[in-house]
Amino acid sequence: MPTKTFCSKLLLAAICLTLIAILAKNVLPKRSLMLVPTSSPDTNYFLLDPEHPNARWVDRDRFHFHCKFNESESNMPCNLVYMLSLDSINGTDLSSFDYFNLDIKYTGNAKKLRIAFRHYDSRFSKVSDTNSTKFNVINVRTKDLTKPLRINLNELTVADWWLGEYDLPRDQTHPDISNAVTLAVDFEGDLRATEHDVQINKIEFTGDWVSTENWYLAILLAWLAFGAGFTIIRLIKLHQTEAQQRTKISDLVATNSKLRTETDKFRKLSTVDALTNAFNRHGIEQIIASLEIRLDATSIIMVDIDHFKRINDRRGHDIGDRVLQQISAAILKSTRSTDKLGRWGGEEFILICPNTSVGMAMALAEKLRIVIFDTVFETDNPIAVTASFGVAAVLPNEPFASAFKRADEALYNAKALGRNCVIVAEQDNPL
Repeated sequence: MPTKTFCSKLLLAAICLTLIAILAKNVLPKRSLMLVPTSSPDTNYFLLDPEHPNARWVDRDRFHFHCKFNESESNMPCNLVYMLSLDSINGTDLSSFDYFNLDIKYTGNAKKLRIAFRHYDSRFSKVSDTNSTKFNVINVRTKDLTKPLRINLNELTVADWWLGEYDLPRDQTHPDISNAVTLAVDFEGDLRATEHDVQINKIEFTGDWVSTENWYLAILLAWLAFGAGFTIIRLIKLHQTEAQQRTKISDLVATNSKLRTETDKFRKLSTVDALTNAFNRHGIEQIIASLEIRLDATSIIMVDIDHFKRINDRRGHDIGDRVLQQISAAILKSTRSTDKLGRWGGEEFILICPNTSVGMAMALAEKLRIVIFDTVFETDNPIAVTASFGVAAVLPNEPFASAFKRADEALYNAKALGRNCVIVAEQDNPL
């Protein structure tokens, strides 16, 4: 009994320490890298304008510069370049940071300000060719610069012009700032006959000292070590009954796993259409019930296969079933994981789209219409298949049944207008 009490207290202590560790992750201080303001030598940053004097410093110590473009100078460079390393090959690893804080005061006509990171990679970068360093960019709307911004580094993309110029394998085209050599700030858009005044007050990179993944991995490893130790203690005291207990546990685990498998199987059978792998009506009704409290952010798309009875009559129900399967697969492939597809009737489908405006739903329906139109059904003996679509958005405080009726009426109108088209409910404004 004393041993059992000790083990219980030890387990309780481990649980408490785990909870403290989980909570501590959010309050631990962050590590940071301050670029602006900086005490680094002046050679660490400069204005790039090799051919034309359209750039000047207003106050270099405060990262304040001015650019002026004439009518014929839209492509002239005018950007601030910050050297992350005086070595053009061995740069700074920024990939371990999560985001950077940006505080820029801007006056001018540009709609977007571009933040660009040059990344050196020996696989494709050359010292003699500056452009061969990977061009990772984030575009920021200038109207958003009225207050400091926090920009996640996962928003970075590789510039299209760079990808087009350098033919790289797919595994080398993703954003990468693990060896960043420069950071540049310039402008996007037509810059002819414009002036721009930029003062960079702050660029600070921030991230965790220990990544979230490694933090929780450490907790997991600690629990594994604790479990191993706990098991050893128990085995020392209970070695005589070890085999018996292990057998019981194994049987319970196997039984539980079997029950879970069977439960999952029956749960799926009760909510999923076996033919199309879409939700059945019962499954869709469950989804609708879960969305009832936020239906004002939901749109509905009704889909009906045109002349489906003709396919069944002329080619047989087996072919008709395969058409249903292909259409369901095409829709699932072309929609988000949050969009829920259900088979509402024989050849009728319903698509529930949370957080989707009626305009977005109309665009999605048109996309699906084209996908179905372009799909080749029965390659040996092709069938031309089209579908009609009815779209409606759930209006504020509107019951789902009312929105569904409007979507169904829109679908009926699409069929009446010749099929193979998208119709939005009259009460909705796609704009």
